[in-house]
Amino acid sequence: MDDQPAPVPSELNEDLLELARSLTELFRSLREWAPSGGTSDLVARLQDHLGVDPRGLPVLSQELPSYQLVDLQVGLEVWTAASEERSADVFGISGDQRRFHPLSELLGGTTAFGVGVGPVDYVDLADSPDSTRTCVRFGMFLLSDGDRRCAALIRGADPHGPMNQAMIEVIAEDREFGSEVLAELRKLAVDHSVLRGQVLTMGAGEGNQYGALTFMRRPVMERSQLVLPDETLQTIEGHVVGIAEHGDRLLEAGQHLKRGVLLYGPPGTGKTHTVRYLLSQLRDTTAFVLSGQALALIGQACGLARLLQPSIVVMEDVDLIAGDRSFGPMGGNPLLFEVLNQIDGLGDDVDVTFLLTTNRVDILERALAERPGRVDVAVEIAPPDADGRGRLLRLYGAGLGVGNLSDADLVPTVDATDGRTATYLREVVRRAALLAADASPAGPLRVDGETLATAATDLLADRAQLTRSLLGGVSEPDAEPPMGGPGFMGGAMMSRMLRGFPGSDGSPIPFGPESD
Repeated sequence: MDDQPAPVPSELNEDLLELARSLTELFRSLREWAPSGGTSDLVARLQDHLGVDPRGLPVLSQELPSYQLVDLQVGLEVWTAASEERSADVFGISGDQRRFHPLSELLGGTTAFGVGVGPVDYVDLADSPDSTRTCVRFGMFLLSDGDRRCAALIRGADPHGPMNQAMIEVIAEDREFGSEVLAELRKLAVDHSVLRGQVLTMGAGEGNQYGALTFMRRPVMERSQLVLPDETLQTIEGHVVGIAEHGDRLLEAGQHLKRGVLLYGPPGTGKTHTVRYLLSQLRDTTAFVLSGQALALIGQACGLARLLQPSIVVMEDVDLIAGDRSFGPMGGNPLLFEVLNQIDGLGDDVDVTFLLTTNRVDILERALAERPGRVDVAVEIAPPDADGRGRLLRLYGAGLGVGNLSDADLVPTVDATDGRTATYLREVVRRAALLAADASPAGPLRVDGETLATAATDLLADRAQLTRSLLGGVSEPDAEPPMGGPGFMGGAMMSRMLRGFPGSDGSPIPFGPESD
């Protein structure tokens, strides 16, 4: 390149000529200083590791969801530990503009001055409900595997900048080696993901979270803490826990593992409690819990469920998005279509359970409810019978001495709460505890059968009508719900609309056109 200054027009005076010569000299000096004052230390560091000038090498890059930054850190640790010939040294990159440009531009000198070697940026990210892991948020890893060398720039997501996804960029003289390292790191990140085997909620939240994911502690529940009829619980366990336990054998026999289970019944009967029990039993299963507005993240949940299988996707109150399309405008529920597409798109060979709950089975979309492979079995979680009400009173009142009462002591309360839900019975026990506290200001709280019956009578009073409704009670236990209200479903209409739901004997019947 000719660095001689361009000819200056003769009509310019000597002062202008001198200014032009000075500016030309200044720009020439800046070009000479730029490599040493800008990216030369970065280039030199990489050149020393790779053995060649990195500015002429191709860069392999891949974007990652923000939550995979911690998984990538784990993958790097596993990759390094796999062989004594492997090593990984890290250094940082300084400069205000470093986050705004890919690695090729950082090396090529096309960015603003000041980008070079600097300190490593670290960030603490959750790797469980109770712990965090220190991860590199922005840093260059010098990777060696024997005589083969490459470098990987890892950067976390910057929600306020142009790169709102995490990214890994690999540079190597041997492009094939760079591709192998990138693929292996991605696989290790998935295989050793900190999300695997965890219970996660999706949507905005606080605490141990990143992206749309938040860690939850896995529930700890014994079977005795879930008060359901034995036949109902056995059916649920068989379709959820049983298939998970025999997954390998079922696949060998050509049977599909993907399944859908719907739990339905009025509010307060124990659907959410049943979900908690199932999550407590499936300790090696990755669980994603969606409710409310988070149901819109069903696509992301299904993608992660496939990646981290065996997994379970819980959709609470699915009727909020899966109401029957015949009651709304044409094409008026795009989220429902997304749910259907995601369930169908996973394929039958994936070990994924869809666990749905609803208070309004009568309005549930038939395309979701009546097609095998979407919902395979529906189980009613009904208000407890007399035996169940007695067990619930003992369970909720265990710390009040109710467990030591005789069956005869509980009969008045059991009879008074006929047709009521588990939530209702828990409120009866709470009110009994308050009555006992008022009667005996000192000492441990103890509740007898008479106090329980008084609490039940109080809750049945006219002034508690709204409370009873909210807790799952009705004015008359045997009364039919009002037309169109929660739980409304005439026998003939139910048979026509929801073929395959439990019959009059309460036994679950698989869905499908052959189930009539």
